Amino acid sequence: MQESLEEFKSILDRYPEKDVEEYLRFCDNQILRIYPQIRIRWARIYGSRWAHLLGNFADLSLKPLRVKLNDKYGLLIDNAHSLPPADLQQLIAILKECFEDEPLPGTRNS
Repeated sequence: MQESLEEFKSILDRYPEKDVEEYLRFCDNQILRIYPQIRIRWARIYGSRWAHLLGNFADLSLKPLRVKLNDKYGLLIDNAHSLPPADLQQLIAILKECFEDEPLPGTRNS
């Protein structure tokens, strides 16, 4: 899956300017294309509260892996164990890099 993750990073780097919701949907679709078994949710972070924006809302885990991408957005992975550890680490690193700047890469507003 390493090649697919490299392709994923390349696609995100070239993503045209759109709004944040479109960018999140695009990321979600690309991740599910590579890992159809993964159950992920995207969240807007308000202090200690994570408000779900989109993604898996069925079969929620009581203890999802929470990944803070930046001060405003996070990712919850309900079945992180379904990915090989190296792939999970690389996926998280790619997403954190894409979300580290404000506004988000490929977006006009956040």
